[in-house]
Amino acid sequence: MSSLTLGDEIPMASYNRYSHHARRALTHAGFLVRRFQHPRLDTGHLLVGVMLTEGSIGYEVLNELSLTATRATPHLAALTLPTEQVIESPPNDAALDIALELAEDESSWLGHHYIGTEHLLLGITRTNIGNASDLLHLMNVQPDQVRRRVRHAVSDGLTEFSLELGRRNARLSELSRRVINAAEQMSIALDHQTVGIGHLLLILAHEQRSATAALLKQSKLDTLRLELGLNERDALTLINMELVLDQAIEQAQSLGSHFTGTEHLLLALVIDTAGKALLDQYGVNTSVLHKHIEQQMRNRR
Repeated sequence: MSSLTLGDEIPMASYNRYSHHARRALTHAGFLVRRFQHPRLDTGHLLVGVMLTEGSIGYEVLNELSLTATRATPHLAALTLPTEQVIESPPNDAALDIALELAEDESSWLGHHYIGTEHLLLGITRTNIGNASDLLHLMNVQPDQVRRRVRHAVSDGLTEFSLELGRRNARLSELSRRVINAAEQMSIALDHQTVGIGHLLLILAHEQRSATAALLKQSKLDTLRLELGLNERDALTLINMELVLDQAIEQAQSLGSHFTGTEHLLLALVIDTAGKALLDQYGVNTSVLHKHIEQQMRNRR
């Protein structure tokens, strides 16, 4: 289990627009400010947060410049005097708020529908206010070097994964949205690079407001072993759930449903090749589960 928690992320109005990797970076930043008992969240915490977000565009850009968390963390710790007592929810420094606003502006200027780690870096380095500029100086890197690298990555067509478009689909039921959000929150807490089908399956198994929990219990899903698989980063559990989400929406439409419910999410897992393999691996008889889902849907008509 990662030492990150769901409460470590930086609160912001446009959080829903952030890519999965950007959310991970923000969560790392929140963890760092508490770890060092700093009084405020500053741009330096976010910069190191991006350095910790493996698999992101921002991580790759910074790594190319030899900007690593191993090098940066001691400098970050020393940039600000710690408080005598731990502040449970350190406020954002004004510089960080400005950087986040500029990141949103950079995303819009580039015509992107999401805010990723690449936009966070552009926001941090656009005006160089906040302690990120001091951190870069200590590591002998100029902000313009970071900006050029980011621009090059963006010009190559690199983008980051975001569930926002799927979440905004009008056909999703409110409970399905909550399940998808919870799956991403679990992935972030474990610092996983994707929101995987394993996260989705475990949330469906624990969502007592949905019939999927009873169906999966009846089908003998081994939730404890699934949790272990997620903690150990079993590759099958981390397969991106985006395709399954698309299939769930298509299944709901083909069945004449006006919304995509949690039962459609589970049905999509059963039908999907990787989803079926995941269910099989963690103790589920997918043929029987498929029949039970279809029976439940018929009973609701």
